[in-house]
Amino acid sequence: MHALAIDSASRTMTIAAKKDTDTMTVVLDVAMKQSEKILPVIDWVLAQLGLTAADLDYAAICKGPGTFTGLRLGFAALKALQLSHAIPLYAVPTLDVYASPFSSIPGAVISVIDAKKDQFFAAVYRNGRCCLPPTDTNPEAVLRQLDAEERVTVTGANAGQFADMLQSLAPTLDVRCLKAPPATDALFALAEGMIARKEPPLADYDGPAYLRKSEAEIALKQK
Repeated sequence: MHALAIDSASRTMTIAAKKDTDTMTVVLDVAMKQSEKILPVIDWVLAQLGLTAADLDYAAICKGPGTFTGLRLGFAALKALQLSHAIPLYAVPTLDVYASPFSSIPGAVISVIDAKKDQFFAAVYRNGRCCLPPTDTNPEAVLRQLDAEERVTVTGANAGQFADMLQSLAPTLDVRCLKAPPATDALFALAEGMIARKEPPLADYDGPAYLRKSEAEIALKQK
């Protein structure tokens, strides 16, 4: 299949194109310049595989949670392709994507993204199943969901920071931090699973899944 996938849920954006078994992946760590780079990079990764947007069978994106700006950029870019070329767009929860490569690891897998203000977007998985749905939380609250005797694997955009904080709270807990392959690899696999199960792509009106209100929304509510 020919596809395009974007993980724009964190400060680092990953964009990848897929042509059958070949992939081309670019990781952007350019913070505020993401808006300038996203469209040229999409064109570049497609061109490296001899593809154009019209050749795509589908596109996939991390649905959220994640940064407001990043999610909006990723969705805007792929929604434009969806509308221009009638490309099905599949969205997968971000923390499911990050945890997916470790579904066979025993114990608890914690998938995280830094949510700022000493908070994290986090979810807990065991045997590939979500035991604690994605939530805006902190290491202390997640620790209460863990068995003191189980192995704990932390992954995601800010896994190292979270693992250190968790270990400091529970020094005897068996905690390790694992870096996953590019999230777009899992996005391709999970999206194609959705296609095989005949799950519907996003509707025109569907957008990102936010767990935290934007600063503008909070300020408006306080007025």
